[in-house]
Amino acid sequence: MPALAFLAVVGLVLVALLFVADATLESGSPLIVTSTRVGLPEPWHPNTAGTLTTTPASAPDMSSKAVLSAQPSEALAKIDPAARAARAEAPARKPVTQQPFDSYGYNQRNYQAADMPDRFSARGH
Repeated sequence: MPALAFLAVVGLVLVALLFVADATLESGSPLIVTSTRVGLPEPWHPNTAGTLTTTPASAPDMSSKAVLSAQPSEALAKIDPAARAARAEAPARKPVTQQPFDSYGYNQRNYQAADMPDRFSARGH
């Protein structure tokens, strides 16, 4: 307890010194103002007078090497139309089946994964 009393006395002495220093020192000069602005700044408005104009794109060069190489080759034209029709009517491939999952999202056939806790479950399982 003597330490607490000592700290209280020292605190009171320091506060008293603040009041004495304030009374004995002369007041300083007024604050230096570095800005002439008073209040809020003016709202910013974008310059809406200027308009953006673009020049139209030139026509593509259909005789360039890249365009000509992208054209379908004559090999497709040589395919028999009956073969094309048969290919278009071919049955769709069998969809890939996924393995069943239990209610926690684990693979039922993988028993080691079922023992692991679910990080995203609110139940903590």
